[in-house]
Amino acid sequence: MLKLIKRQVHGFAYLLSNPSQLKHLILRETRYMFRNQSKRMWVEWQKYDSERAYDALMEALHDTRTRPFNQERIEIISDIIGRLGNGLGILDVGSGDGIIGEHISKMGNHVASVDLPTVATQSHRCQCLLTVAGDAEQLSFASNIFDVVLASEIIEHLWNPHSFVDEAYRVLKADGHLIISTPEGIEGLRYDAHKYYFTVETLKQMLGGKFDLCEVKRLKPAYTATPTIILLFRKSMMPKN
Repeated sequence: MLKLIKRQVHGFAYLLSNPSQLKHLILRETRYMFRNQSKRMWVEWQKYDSERAYDALMEALHDTRTRPFNQERIEIISDIIGRLGNGLGILDVGSGDGIIGEHISKMGNHVASVDLPTVATQSHRCQCLLTVAGDAEQLSFASNIFDVVLASEIIEHLWNPHSFVDEAYRVLKADGHLIISTPEGIEGLRYDAHKYYFTVETLKQMLGGKFDLCEVKRLKPAYTATPTIILLFRKSMMPKN
């Protein structure tokens, strides 16, 4: 009981000393209090939260490329893509500020980036070949055109992750690959912009009908609150029911 009281007092003191966080909390529980009741409200919440996170980085004059977590994540994803080939057509879903898409495009690949309208403008600052505002659960691309779909730190934000998996399967070529990066385990829900949490097993189960798991990499929680898993899947030639 005493520990609980101490945590509550500490939390209250933190909010009083951080006006921006207090404002965020008030907005979350007023303007976005119904965020979990419909996809429309959830998407509006995601737009707000992504803008807030990006503005905080810009205010701190922080280059996201220099963050150790991003550097390690970029290295792992780049290594995976490098082993798949070169000159690949890659769709970066949930591209954020475009740092991964920019890097893999410089490796000689053809990258298209897609994210929410308020987020897609961030990718325009990077040297991605194409940036499109759109919905990860309803991709505005033709079927069977990409070699790789990359979903880095996005699937946990989606209203319906199953719809994204169906769309990734649709736009990938017959021998295409899907790369997913996401926080591992229930600790991922510590972030109020995350709707779901995943493990290697739950992702294998969710994608098992359409994709085969090829590789698993892990980032230790040295620079984030949770460990991160990076999984490589191959599109199944014969979808299973």
